[in-house]
Amino acid sequence: MYLFGKKALFDNLDKEIKMVYIYKPSNEILTVLKKNNISYEVLKNGVFFKRFDKKLNHQNIAILLNNDENTSLKDYLNSINDQQKQLILIVDSVQDPQNFGAILRTAEGFGVDAVIYKKNNQVQINELVNKTSMGAVANLKLFKVANLVNEINLLKEKGFWVYASCLDETSHDYSKVKYDNKTALIVGNENNGISPLVQKHSDFKIKIRMFGKVQSFNVSVSTGILLSEIRKQIN
Repeated sequence: MYLFGKKALFDNLDKEIKMVYIYKPSNEILTVLKKNNISYEVLKNGVFFKRFDKKLNHQNIAILLNNDENTSLKDYLNSINDQQKQLILIVDSVQDPQNFGAILRTAEGFGVDAVIYKKNNQVQINELVNKTSMGAVANLKLFKVANLVNEINLLKEKGFWVYASCLDETSHDYSKVKYDNKTALIVGNENNGISPLVQKHSDFKIKIRMFGKVQSFNVSVSTGILLSEIRKQIN
């Protein structure tokens, strides 16, 4: 996973950085890299901008983080004990990078233990997502998966209760639901919500009661409201 810019570098010096790629490095940057024993490579103009789009706000610095991509959700779940409280967020097909970034920022703020999102039909973590998340991407356990239903079933096997945010007549008022100490919350696509198949495999459907004329909140706002209530209960 790549992060970009001077601030991202300074904010993640305590993380496992595989490599920093730079173009026209300042003495300040070189001093920091050497002091922290971080591997770096100075690239020529053509090479750097061929690898990293000029449209990115990268400030000529690209940071390659080790984000444990080889760790599976199953391995992670096996590492926690039965009594350990857990809050996991599942993101189903969110398309807008700013929405995704805001969701990740909110998730980190509420101490979400892990975020699961799809490999396909879902915006991936890029420079805009990271920027919108205010660096939260680097502080979250992120699992990119091929099939959400398989992972939901795995969570259930490990004792999780799964709550889907849905605008549905059968959905319960989120503020009147009791959440388990091992909770997984699903939020969905900006226009279509959570897919019917994913809904089918959830344990409860929940919704936020609206008092105005609009039908619903933006997905990132809804995520914040729901996580606030869940965190309050399972804390």
